[in-house]
Amino acid sequence: MYKVLLVDDEELERKILWLTLQNSDLPIATIHEAVNGRDALEKVHLLQPDLVIMDIKMPGIDGIEATKQIKSFYPSTEVIILTAYGKFSYSQKAIKAQATDYLLKPILPQLLIEAVRQALNRLSRQKFQPGPAMDFTNLEELVKVGDLGEGKRQLALIFAKLAEVEPLPSTALLYSFGLRLMVIVLQAALSAGADPGEVTSTEYDLVQNLSHITSHSTLEAWGAGMLEKCIRLLGSAIQQHNQGLTLIRKAMEYIDHNYAENISLNMVAKHVHLSPAYLSRIFNKNTGVGFTDYLTQVRLKKAKHQLRRSADTIDQIAIATGFNSSSYFSAIFKKSEGLTPSEYRGKHFGVS
Repeated sequence: MYKVLLVDDEELERKILWLTLQNSDLPIATIHEAVNGRDALEKVHLLQPDLVIMDIKMPGIDGIEATKQIKSFYPSTEVIILTAYGKFSYSQKAIKAQATDYLLKPILPQLLIEAVRQALNRLSRQKFQPGPAMDFTNLEELVKVGDLGEGKRQLALIFAKLAEVEPLPSTALLYSFGLRLMVIVLQAALSAGADPGEVTSTEYDLVQNLSHITSHSTLEAWGAGMLEKCIRLLGSAIQQHNQGLTLIRKAMEYIDHNYAENISLNMVAKHVHLSPAYLSRIFNKNTGVGFTDYLTQVRLKKAKHQLRRSADTIDQIAIATGFNSSSYFSAIFKKSEGLTPSEYRGKHFGVS
């Protein structure tokens, strides 16, 4: 018989979980409750439960942090995380925190019971353990490089291994396995550059379809479609990245030709047909410098060339390279070069 700890800051949620488990045929001796992450940690140390079922989003210490601490003290404790639809980032964190399973809200009673049954079976080391026993490393790498063909072959090997399990897993366990597989594949796509918003939307659709699986064969068909959608996300990301680079080059060319004018982010964004906020974000992400810093670098480069090659005054050079005043130009120049414009000219005049 096992001890279970329910952790949720909503009393009604805890009561529903409690009633579901209490009315099941699971080998549970006692069910305890905690109202938040901190309370959970105290009761884990006091009671040392075999299984913790915990909501991910709570005030103070959330479910992710509480899980990390529980697993650090009691690695064999089973932790089932409860999370909501559309929160893929939470699913990622649950895996990294070493949660042994997770369920999406709203939770169907039969899925909760099967997930708990699976957790208790793992504790007794007598039954099916699909998630931890599988190695998804090769599949993750294939997703990251967008190799759909090899990815499907690797996925077929994973499902072949699953088919060898005795006794055959229940529908609820297949659902749990598919959910874990989905998060791992989506996480690989996300780390390779897939758009987070598209990942979350795809996750929602995949979970809806996953809820209809009834057998190993239907799960395998779902898995193949899931893999294709996830790799397609990455292909979209690569295409967007390449389009972004083209627009950034166009923005840079505009700056190079118009640096002497009083140009702004808004003007350049209009030229490349992007919003200022989006241009600023992709410019920084792909060049490593902000728009304003890049514009200043271009102006300083042009100013240094004129200081070395022309006899124009500092005021004339400042105006010719787009600086508002010679004093501002001198301040920016010294901060960048460690010399005033006049000192720089004295050391480098005539140098190409």
